[in-house]
Amino acid sequence: MHSDASYAADMRAEINVTPLIDVMLALVVVFMIAAPLLSKRLTLPLASSNEPAAAVESVRLAIASDGSLAWNDRALPSALLREQLRVLARSEPQPELRIEIAPAASYQTFATVLADAKAASIAKIGVQTDAAR
Repeated sequence: MHSDASYAADMRAEINVTPLIDVMLALVVVFMIAAPLLSKRLTLPLASSNEPAAAVESVRLAIASDGSLAWNDRALPSALLREQLRVLARSEPQPELRIEIAPAASYQTFATVLADAKAASIAKIGVQTDAAR
């Protein structure tokens, strides 16, 4: 039998570092994934306190159930829509284009109007259905 003194000398208190290493590796993986996400910055336009905000009126473009268009309550032939949008895009400051859609209007007409507005570089576009009024 071992004496108590020699048995106590053989026992050593050691810390099990395996769980600590596992936790550290998990943290390294989390930081490797999170670091690129934190480095991207979102830049937003800031309002200038020097200039008073000018009230810019919006332009209404109505799409009727039959596919006909109206620009500020005046009939607009589809052939002239692109030119009107280019003129609107060049105005300074650029007004918002509000597209008002009749409930029975075709999606294709709406999609064409949106594509033309994007091609003309219209910055602000709002969409409203007649049911929302």
